[in-house]
Amino acid sequence: MTLLTSSLLLFSLLTSRLEAIPVLEKSPAHPAHSAHSAHPAHPSPGVRILRAPESLVAPLGDEVVLECETSLQPERFEWSHRSSRSPGAGFKYLRTGTAKANVSQEAAISRLRVLVRPDTLGEYRCVGWFGPLVVTSTTARLELASTSLVDAQESEAPLQWRVSAGNSVLWSCGQQVQSNPSASWSYFRNGVEIKSEFIGTNGNLFLSNVSSESSGSYSCQATNPASGERIQLPGSLQLQVTPEQRSQSKSPHLLKGQPSSQEITIREGSSLLLLCPGVGSPPPTVVWSSPDVVGAVKNKRSKVFGHALEISNTRVHDAGTYICFQDNGVRPALEHYIKVHVEQPPQIVRPPWADLTNEGDRLKLECEATGVPTPEIYWLLNGHSSIDDTEAELSNNFLILHSVLKRHAGYVQCFARNRLGEHSAGTLLQVNPKQIQEPRESGGTHRPKPNQGSKQKQMYPPTPPNVTRLSDESVMLRWMVPRNDGLPIVIFKVQYRMVGKRKNWQTTNDNIPYGKPKWNSELGKSFTASVTDLKPEHTYRFRILAVYSNNDNKESNTSAKFYLQPGAALDPMPVPELLEIEEYSETAVVLHWSLASDADEHLITGYYAYYRPSSSAGEYFKATIEGAHARSFKIAPLETATMYEFKLQSFSAVSASEFSALKQGRTQRPKTSTTEEPTLQMGDRDTTTPSHNETFNMSPMLTGTIGGGAVLILLLISTCLCVCRRRNSRSRGNNPNKPRMAELRDDFVPLGNCSPTKQRQRTRHIHITLNPLAQQQQQALEEKNDTDQDAPYYQRPSSYDYDPALRRMSSSSLRRSQRTLERAGGSNGSNNGNNNNLNQSAEAGAVENPGKPGRVLMKRPRLSSRSENLSSGSLNSVGV
Repeated sequence: MTLLTSSLLLFSLLTSRLEAIPVLEKSPAHPAHSAHSAHPAHPSPGVRILRAPESLVAPLGDEVVLECETSLQPERFEWSHRSSRSPGAGFKYLRTGTAKANVSQEAAISRLRVLVRPDTLGEYRCVGWFGPLVVTSTTARLELASTSLVDAQESEAPLQWRVSAGNSVLWSCGQQVQSNPSASWSYFRNGVEIKSEFIGTNGNLFLSNVSSESSGSYSCQATNPASGERIQLPGSLQLQVTPEQRSQSKSPHLLKGQPSSQEITIREGSSLLLLCPGVGSPPPTVVWSSPDVVGAVKNKRSKVFGHALEISNTRVHDAGTYICFQDNGVRPALEHYIKVHVEQPPQIVRPPWADLTNEGDRLKLECEATGVPTPEIYWLLNGHSSIDDTEAELSNNFLILHSVLKRHAGYVQCFARNRLGEHSAGTLLQVNPKQIQEPRESGGTHRPKPNQGSKQKQMYPPTPPNVTRLSDESVMLRWMVPRNDGLPIVIFKVQYRMVGKRKNWQTTNDNIPYGKPKWNSELGKSFTASVTDLKPEHTYRFRILAVYSNNDNKESNTSAKFYLQPGAALDPMPVPELLEIEEYSETAVVLHWSLASDADEHLITGYYAYYRPSSSAGEYFKATIEGAHARSFKIAPLETATMYEFKLQSFSAVSASEFSALKQGRTQRPKTSTTEEPTLQMGDRDTTTPSHNETFNMSPMLTGTIGGGAVLILLLISTCLCVCRRRNSRSRGNNPNKPRMAELRDDFVPLGNCSPTKQRQRTRHIHITLNPLAQQQQQALEEKNDTDQDAPYYQRPSSYDYDPALRRMSSSSLRRSQRTLERAGGSNGSNNGNNNNLNQSAEAGAVENPGKPGRVLMKRPRLSSRSENLSSGSLNSVGV
């Protein structure tokens, strides 16, 4: 069947809802449902792994080939690897075409050629892609061939045995050897190789019915079948066989160096050879039995050869204790115990089964397997581990999906594994999308209901955070707020807890602001935050707490369990190289970067971008770029015409890379000038406009500084002009007895206002601190000041003529004010000159200007400060 046909069938299968589902083949009725279920058979995806890669043991430097074959030709093959250096880490997709891994494909067969090195050892998987459906093979182990001695003693003295003829001798010479794979053995007598009587003796030299010809020096040698390495064992045996008639009668007994008991582990289906040590005079007879295994000896698979018991095609129920009973008529008899363990590869006996499932429903899948040791069960959802799925939960042999989502549609695989291997089975999961039904009227057309009140907005929580390791003590979290029309979020809080021992949730101190209500993409708005002060080699869970505008909060679902590994156990991630910072606009830049030619892009999940103003030493802002293929990214919003520094790092679900080198870039300057020249009050208006280049070179801070300086210069110029005018007016006056009050009133004209026509301008006010000697007068006039809160401060009059406004005042109030001043002047006649001049001015105004007796008296209360600041001793003290 062609690739196009298979892809079309799979696509129609996964997208079908309630109609008949096309399948390529059907499997037998499920054992769990055959008796009680209405489904006679469950759908099979039609594709499967025909031949999974096999585990291999090879010497260092060799090239091995792993093969994988599927029932249909997939769109593509991929291989994933988990290094033996970090068994707790997950599988990583291999980058093909490198020196350590080369992938080739021929129709439905994929071959992976691997150079055996320390970093290539570990576990491998084959992954076949059939459109949205992913099929994963079982795991193959690549191990290094090795042979070594355990507690070898070169100076060990050779064993010296003396036995009578007719006995059977067992010498365990290979107990000190560890070999992967199991070593093959060679035995020598007097330096000449001899043929072993039994196959699979596993380092045991067995000589049955010995005679005087059997005497001599024995040795053994181990050979690694994968590497060809040979080890000559240092121990030896000196055997002396005496004629039976010359030997004294002895009960059955063990020789020096022979084991008192044995323990043997064997794989199911292999042949088991049990050898019984012990000699006697006369030679004993042996009887085999087992208290645990019924019919262990008397069956078609068992054969007895005196001191040897051979069981072919070993089964699990053959495990137990075996006893060889030796008796030669001389008491006591000898019993030798042998413990047998039979290991069984995993086998799934109850595969998972799934029917058409509605989106949002709860689904429980069962997977039952046999094996010795008891196999471990794990699940893959379209090639992804269920541990990383927030909706999945593992309970014994069950996979529970609390809420089935559309992304779960595809192939669900159950894997059973122990140290002998793996077995897998899968089922097709079809998801019926949730149908959104809108209310309709009886007429059949949808119309909004009249007088229908607006519903209260919901609080949509953020998604569960994805976790990335940053260092031995910190991680980075990434989450998203999906597009919604619910309540706006104000801030986020990050919570975490250590898994186990009922640890409580802890909340970080940082408030992560939501920012402007703008979506980053069609999916929603993404956020990042780091969590520090964690403990390495511990497992954590994380969640995000959202605080809404109504002061309520709602947390996200918890993240998958995250094990914080030490950095020494992780492979380094590729480090991106920043190439260019493009000035995109006044508020945005575009980062451009690249990866080294030998970088493994399959290791990368995305990139973290860090940025901050170059003039700042604060925390970096962060942005997340999803996808390993990204090579550019726009960062906005930024400040206009501001220099920033940037750095990048790549990340995966396991770790993050080192930072790239810092690179600086800036946003564009504004294209039009917004700064206007100030207008001069006493001169011609300057209409000169800065040139285009000058406008672009001025930063906002520089523009503000220049503008403020110009305003200050204008104020100084206007003050100087006002002072000159006052001096000219005083020089033109011929009356030496001119009232000082008028001069004081000239002195307290508001700054920046010298024009006599602008009497109502109150841009700034001058507050004057009274002489302490005038406090009595101040207290006498406070009541009048309180009733005149809205009167203007010290406006310069257009002339010294009588103010028409004073005509509205009563003559009695004028007389009271005059008497108050006279009393103050008479009682303080010895005070300083300033006060005397003030009193003289008041008297002069009353005598020499009889037509204007109340002008100075009425303006005198204006000299008081409404803030009642009486601390100064000089009338000329001015508070602005």
